[in-house]
Amino acid sequence: MRRIIDRGTVMAISVAMTVFAFVLSACSTDGGKFKIDARFLNMNQANFYVYSPDGVLAGIDTIKVYGGRFTYEKDITQAGTIVLVFPNYAVMPVFVEPGADISIDANAAHLKSMEITGTDDNEQYTEWRQNSDKLSPAEMQKHAEMFINDNPKSAVSLWLIRQYFVLCPKPDMKKAQAMLRKMKESMTAEERTTPTGLMASRLYTDVSRVKAVGVGDLLPRFTAKDIDGNAITNGVMLKGNTVLCVWASWNYESCNMLRQLASNQQYAADSAKIDHVLTVCLDPDVNSCRRTLKTNNAEKLTTVCDGDMWDSKIIKDLGVTTVPYNLKIRNGKIIGRCVPIMDLMKK
Repeated sequence: MRRIIDRGTVMAISVAMTVFAFVLSACSTDGGKFKIDARFLNMNQANFYVYSPDGVLAGIDTIKVYGGRFTYEKDITQAGTIVLVFPNYAVMPVFVEPGADISIDANAAHLKSMEITGTDDNEQYTEWRQNSDKLSPAEMQKHAEMFINDNPKSAVSLWLIRQYFVLCPKPDMKKAQAMLRKMKESMTAEERTTPTGLMASRLYTDVSRVKAVGVGDLLPRFTAKDIDGNAITNGVMLKGNTVLCVWASWNYESCNMLRQLASNQQYAADSAKIDHVLTVCLDPDVNSCRRTLKTNNAEKLTTVCDGDMWDSKIIKDLGVTTVPYNLKIRNGKIIGRCVPIMDLMKK
């Protein structure tokens, strides 16, 4: 199973919204530390990645599972979201807050039935997810919209907007704006100052700024620095055949795309198909980016990684809404968007 939630996942995340604090109900752990106790049937040992799309955690952690169990705890200063990335690259969000005591009960063979308890939002999201288990992607989006309309003040609604209307292969920014507007209007002046209220307002602003980048458009102007500090502009991509690839170390499909592009560049006969490759890494730190480049023999590719994840200026400028993501460009004009890897490298 590759997905637990919609492919717009990953991972991950939102357009120009690295901060995504959720209001959660507090539980029994002392101080500003949240704690997760998890039990997995049909799993003995494994490694999970864990990261935060909103910055509540810094960097990427590794969780080690022994005997089907793990305990994970961290000090945090605000409510937020962490994302568990499983060995098969399926993902699951967990809503955390200072003092939260969270339990996970799952069967590795049926991750969609995972039970996450300990806060109202985790329990509410678990119920929503289990009720949508057998729905098609289109039905999932409608199911998400119904929940959002019925729960306009819920932190879970922010996650669903992000996953099913913003960070998805076919984003619907108009609908996302309408639902976020409804969320803001449903809140009192005091509620708008809570983390959920502030994030709904920020997400609304960010979504309204997203530029639609489609096939037939000219490549938008952008400036950035690569991981070696060299200035990068769209000028290098205005001649010949170019590929821009957005990837993240926790997303298998994007790393496979990175590996294929790197391999293609190593052989003269094939590299004639692609004159330039620019990759943009969504990792929160450049060290994890470099490690993944090395693992995939892609160190020679020009790569941008500013650590701002979905809040990165180049991500905003290019209108990126999902990962993996790519643009196929010929002489400065976009001729393909989110192209399958084998088609990406055809002449």
